[in-house]
Amino acid sequence: MLLGQRGALAEQAIYDVSDPVHPRLLCRVLHTSAHLNSVANFQYLDPRSATETDIMLRAYAGGSATLTGRLPGSITSAVWTPNGMVAAFTVGVDSYTGCPASAVQVWTYQAGASQLLTTYCVGIGDCICRFGLPGPVLAVSPDGQYLVEGWLAGKGSTPMGVYRLTDRVRVASLPSDTTTAIWDRGADQLFIISFSSVKTWTPGGAMVDVSGAAPWSFYPNMSPGGGQVVYTAYSDAVQGTMPRIYIYDRAASKSRMLIDQPRSQVVFVKPGWVWYFEEQPCADCPNNTESTGKVIAMNLATGVEQQVTFRMDETVTTELFPGEFWPSS
Repeated sequence: MLLGQRGALAEQAIYDVSDPVHPRLLCRVLHTSAHLNSVANFQYLDPRSATETDIMLRAYAGGSATLTGRLPGSITSAVWTPNGMVAAFTVGVDSYTGCPASAVQVWTYQAGASQLLTTYCVGIGDCICRFGLPGPVLAVSPDGQYLVEGWLAGKGSTPMGVYRLTDRVRVASLPSDTTTAIWDRGADQLFIISFSSVKTWTPGGAMVDVSGAAPWSFYPNMSPGGGQVVYTAYSDAVQGTMPRIYIYDRAASKSRMLIDQPRSQVVFVKPGWVWYFEEQPCADCPNNTESTGKVIAMNLATGVEQQVTFRMDETVTTELFPGEFWPSS
């Protein structure tokens, strides 16, 4: 299981979670992007200079890394197709015509060649709040045919877009208040999340509301099988306090709180199991709570909490950003 955030300031960790209460750290990946290529190895980006980034393949068991491709430039943020090929990457630019501040270029990478797909404006904004601003979105659909990109970073942000990669056509523009977007696990269905709603989009179709879904406020992520979504939200949404963790069941079209205690940043780590942080009150921090640093595991079948026991120096040292699961075969 790959946990963490990609990009220039990212820290990702690959854990063996066969026992989700006693995980084993396999590797840390710092300041770049990684992808679980198979049950035996993973890929990552290794920026070598201002004009070259190597795509490297390494086994979880260690050993030397193998060069599998190169990108033009110093690249740290990328996404892969299911077959292990880099689909797209982003490059920040200091200024761009019509943008209030900086901008981000989105490039595609196919057959060893890179091509600029689009450029979007990074808005001007800030948030003195518990979970900060939403992060950038860059994600490829399960069949590798579509890419969603963008970033709601404040005033002046370009609305997120969906592109068909075969002909590079922008096939959808998402609402301007979209905070993040995630693909279904097995179908070209995109979940569009804003501060007040959850909608879906499919190629050739309209955007429709997700039945029975309250806003998936923070860190929404889908179960390995795709049937459930977990997320963090404030039970007192008006004051922005009392963080709780929730699960949405797609078959039943219903949401429920997992436990009525201060908890945050819930993520799936394997089928039927989630991790999250315990929270505690604080007098001088945003939204009145902070993490205690304890990672809690829950078996969703029983609802029982157990503190995750890490080996020395193997604990989660970053936020619990949703990541990837290694393939079953």
